[in-house]
Amino acid sequence: MEVEYAFLADAAQTSSDGKLFVLGGGIDRIFAKKFPAVHPYMSLVLKMKLHPTECEREHNLELELWDPDGNLVGGKISGKFSATRQKGGRPSFVQLVLSIVQARFTGPGDYAFHIVIDGQHKKEVSLYLEESAGAEADAIQEND
Repeated sequence: MEVEYAFLADAAQTSSDGKLFVLGGGIDRIFAKKFPAVHPYMSLVLKMKLHPTECEREHNLELELWDPDGNLVGGKISGKFSATRQKGGRPSFVQLVLSIVQARFTGPGDYAFHIVIDGQHKKEVSLYLEESAGAEADAIQEND
């Protein structure tokens, strides 16, 4: 199994015919006026490519957010997925949108979302939190 892509967006959704709709895709930096800070909502978009031998069975997915010191932030997001085997030995694809609500960041620095499938680390999506008094910090909530 391969992760074709994984990225953060302001919002995203998939359609029943496999299309992906993304608003504000490619987030890799968030500004906050002060810390701790809470980001109200973002989506992690994920597309996996499965070999035919990996189809028709359940797979476990875990998403972990780690802080700059390598500590787990909050709990894990976990779920299960499967894919239908395609004719002719073609690979199958699974596209998921994971909603991340009220993510809390204790301080500035390099955070990372770790994608773990069936107990194996598959991908890391980096996110840098930066302190800023400017207008770009208005979208994030402040928590004391």
